[in-house]
Amino acid sequence: MAVASENAILTVEEEDERLRLLGVRRELRREFTSFSTLSFALGILGCSASIASTFNTPLLLGGPGTAIWAWFLGSFGCLAIAASVAELVSAYPTAGGIYTSTAFVVPSKYRRVTTFIAAWLTVVGQLATPASVTFALSQMIYAAVTIGTDGVFVATTGQVLGLYVGLNVALGFLNSLPTKALHRITSFYVFVNLFTTLAVIIAVPAAGRGNLASSKFVWSTVQDGSGWGSSGFAFLLGILSVQWVMTDYDAAAHMSEEVKNAAVATPAAIVSAVVLTGIFGFFVNVSLCYGIRDFSALPGPTSLVFAQILWDNLGKRGALALWSFVIILQTITAATCQLACVRSIYAVSRDNALPDRRLCAKVWRVTKTPINAVVFTVVVECLFGLLYLASLVAINAIFSITAVALDVSYAIPVVAKLYIWLFKTDTEFTPGPFYMGKWGYAVNVYAVLWTALETGILIMPQIYPVTANTMNYAGPIMGGVALVSWLWYILFWHRHYYGPGSESNAGRESTRSSSLEEKKKGVAESSVRVVHSTT
Repeated sequence: MAVASENAILTVEEEDERLRLLGVRRELRREFTSFSTLSFALGILGCSASIASTFNTPLLLGGPGTAIWAWFLGSFGCLAIAASVAELVSAYPTAGGIYTSTAFVVPSKYRRVTTFIAAWLTVVGQLATPASVTFALSQMIYAAVTIGTDGVFVATTGQVLGLYVGLNVALGFLNSLPTKALHRITSFYVFVNLFTTLAVIIAVPAAGRGNLASSKFVWSTVQDGSGWGSSGFAFLLGILSVQWVMTDYDAAAHMSEEVKNAAVATPAAIVSAVVLTGIFGFFVNVSLCYGIRDFSALPGPTSLVFAQILWDNLGKRGALALWSFVIILQTITAATCQLACVRSIYAVSRDNALPDRRLCAKVWRVTKTPINAVVFTVVVECLFGLLYLASLVAINAIFSITAVALDVSYAIPVVAKLYIWLFKTDTEFTPGPFYMGKWGYAVNVYAVLWTALETGILIMPQIYPVTANTMNYAGPIMGGVALVSWLWYILFWHRHYYGPGSESNAGRESTRSSSLEEKKKGVAESSVRVVHSTT
């Protein structure tokens, strides 16, 4: 694997020139460093907090063996996707992330329509991600109240919804701050993340010593709790946790226009965050499984297996103390997910893929951040929450698309990169400083195959028999988004949308170069300069 060293540092002016060659004029300020970018990437994944909100699925559907080994298996697939995303992001480091990268690897004949569909998969996936994380956060906060009242208090629908809306608005204010303030705040996220995760790994087996589950039960129990009649299929359903925790790989990429030396710092942060989360997450799962007292009694009054295991082993006070840090970490995850969403909305609006007359691409002169995109994101997230008034099924239908939509959006440019490598086309991939060489194509193939497997699993109903309440609507929703965006483009929006970096999208001629081919040539020359700077 060829990765540029930290000595491959471009000046701000050189980075801006690289963006100009990609058809982008930077309006946001570069304040994020390599460390704060890594902290941001780790915050997006959230490790122990994200596991807390998804641990029910692998454990209750497939048993402790499923929770552990599905995580182990899934981590390699997630790393392949992350490395493939990082390679593309390094070559094309813009706020559009993997969506922008798609324009530079798809053959010109299919470029505009493909990027338009990718844009809308990105928008829907990015909006669903912070909404689902924040909804889980509201449930986790009320789970703490349930523990504190010895199971007497159970939150009502209105209470959960009210807290959910309030949290979204509060996070919106946070993410409206200037980039320098966000950089400083984000730099602390990594310490909360690592402390909380290590505390869970150590505290559960230490406090529960003498009452821990047997190793045979922990490592080898795989059972069917789904009703499908197959322990093998139940095991595959357990992949949901690792895929949901690890998704949004390109979140750090959406901050690229605010990161110093983004072509190196951003991909390094993406891959490092996935490796660290994969390792620490494995031990979190092991620790929790050893802490199971009565499997048949789970998930308990909190409705969250993670919280119940803490309660069983640490007692009320200990559980509340540790759970409070898990809640803080989940808040960090919600904040970073929302910020990544805001920047992706900003980039997609800038390319005129939204019918908003580029309103969400406007940067407020006081903070130098896209406040309109923040307002749009918060409003849509709150509207998603109103579905909870209809039923839990309705809101879960939206949240279920998170990993599926984002992972499919990542697969599109990876497949395109493989296609232009195998067949002669008018398009050529121009690598950035983070480049895996020929081995990268093997990693890309594995990433595509894994994406096909895990998305196929994630769109399946988890419980049998399948009813309106147990149906998984992720597949129909994702298919609907792709179909409607394709029809919208073909019938109407092709008159207004020309793809990322297109001069016709800009509204300001000075911000776009004349052709994609010229941009690719310029980026290639820029990449050569970066490599030479390391010698």
